[in-house]
Amino acid sequence: MPSKILLISVNRCTTPYPVFPLGLAHVGAALTRAGHTVEIADCAVDAEGIGNTIKIFNPHFIGLSLRNIDDIRITNTQFFAGDLAVLAKEIRSLSKSPIIIGGSGYALYPERLLKESGADFGVKGEAEEAIAQLIAALEKKGGYENIPGLVYRNKNVIIQNAVKQCAEASVVPPLLPSNLTKFYIDKSSMLNVQTQRGCAHTCCYCTYPVIEGTAVRDKKPAAVGEELEQIKKTGARYFFIVDSVFNSSQAHVTGICEEIIKRNLNLSWGCFLRPQGLTRELTDLMAAAGLSHIEFGSDSFSDSVLSAYGKNFSFEDVFRSSEFARQARIHYAHFLIIGGPGETEDTIRESYENSKRLKKTVHFPFTGMRVYPGTPLYRRALAEHVITKDTDLLPPFFYISPYLTKDKILGLLGSFAKESKNWVIGEPPEENTKTAGKLRDRGVTGPLWEFLAR
Repeated sequence: MPSKILLISVNRCTTPYPVFPLGLAHVGAALTRAGHTVEIADCAVDAEGIGNTIKIFNPHFIGLSLRNIDDIRITNTQFFAGDLAVLAKEIRSLSKSPIIIGGSGYALYPERLLKESGADFGVKGEAEEAIAQLIAALEKKGGYENIPGLVYRNKNVIIQNAVKQCAEASVVPPLLPSNLTKFYIDKSSMLNVQTQRGCAHTCCYCTYPVIEGTAVRDKKPAAVGEELEQIKKTGARYFFIVDSVFNSSQAHVTGICEEIIKRNLNLSWGCFLRPQGLTRELTDLMAAAGLSHIEFGSDSFSDSVLSAYGKNFSFEDVFRSSEFARQARIHYAHFLIIGGPGETEDTIRESYENSKRLKKTVHFPFTGMRVYPGTPLYRRALAEHVITKDTDLLPPFFYISPYLTKDKILGLLGSFAKESKNWVIGEPPEENTKTAGKLRDRGVTGPLWEFLAR
């Protein structure tokens, strides 16, 4: 029997720009394919209107998606997980329909967040198949205890089932409701696409292997091409590939880029790249396919720190990749984590000196390394007695090298930013935000960070 299902994106963060709730849109598409009527609401678009939507739509089931726990900034930290419990409580006052929660942020603390939110069910991991199975079981008043990834209560005990990952990244194109796409195109100029799931790399802090697994599962180039055709029909002229690392293999990048060129999409795009394994030919192919912005997850420009972080590449790899991007006339930025394992004042200064070799770029340094359960950093912090097994890691907790303090790091970064305008510390100044708004009004697309250093 078809049901009415309301899916709500809990995320309210709009800095540096709002991000389309892609995971929720894939879940909505899977439920639509199963014959249900789906409505998507978004707290970033209209948080105050959620209650009115519930009253008018009167859903049989309500899904909440929590994408991020916090913004991983050590100062003026924004904590998003608390919004989940608040919203769930508001929904309870308006509807008796079962509440199901999921999302990448939820997957890190599934039992804790189910308990604190008071939701009826949770889905850890990929939800396209699991939530459709759960809805079917609830409609028939049948058993749901064996659904992979399901988190539920049994006599006041919370049970968490083992996760089963899809054989490949979702082949169900996401729902693209016109009211949502218009908001995100107006506010950020872009929509997004995922071309693969899973990450085989070993960065010590990263939650992608915890959430998506360590086996990389590609989406077929033709399926990506179809999604991009749909994105273009919304009026978007730019998209961002949200894979943790787009260049997981040369074959994957080549296949996607050749598909984009074959379809003559004429869209600009950006992606996260690992600064390793690139060639001039591959970078030129990405540029020919419309790549205009690269966000490198470099983390450090010191080889000893890169080793301690589990990055398995060197600064020379970073330099070579940066040169390929510059020569291909692609804007590129480096995201850095300052103060993690192995960091000292000398290695911070080494990173700064090496940064001067990188031309026409922007650097975004973050202070300290956010500790999440299930990561190598978590195990290291336990071994070093920085935390215990009883330490509450839902509120943001940051690892800082024993050779440094937060204030020391912030002081060094402040001095670097004064000397080099392409070191961007904290939130951009208000004048930059106003400039970004004017550029968007003129039709300039993309993240716009290339203008910060000017």
